[in-house]
Amino acid sequence: MADKPENVVRFDVGGTRFATLKRTFPAGTLFYSWFVSYTQKIPFCQLDGGVYFVDRDPFSFGVILNYFRLRHSSQLWEACLPKDPDRLAMLTQEAEYFRLEQLREQAICLLQSCSEKSDTAYVNEVLAKSASCPQGFKHILASD
Repeated sequence: MADKPENVVRFDVGGTRFATLKRTFPAGTLFYSWFVSYTQKIPFCQLDGGVYFVDRDPFSFGVILNYFRLRHSSQLWEACLPKDPDRLAMLTQEAEYFRLEQLREQAICLLQSCSEKSDTAYVNEVLAKSASCPQGFKHILASD
């Protein structure tokens, strides 16, 4: 059975266009409450044609949509995570913004792996500015 056009959500994220099916959004996420159950007000302005303008990082948004898609199809969602530390650092912030705890935690683990292979100063500086991990990796490593 083919999906109907009203089941597609379209986004313009920082000038990059995205589209996905509503059924891609897992229950319990902000995206589900915004676009499926309508239990929370959608915080994005709607452009012509029903496209939602999202003033966030387009690369990270693409990763977030792939995270949803891979989870929906019971595939290895970790495959969508970027390998570049700068992109991982940005993803931790975007995942935090959209309240995607599992994605944020996995991105932090990968950042930790990057930091173990190179200088931790940059990674700790990024995390120190994060509300969720202001102490950086030194605190995380010390508690293990």
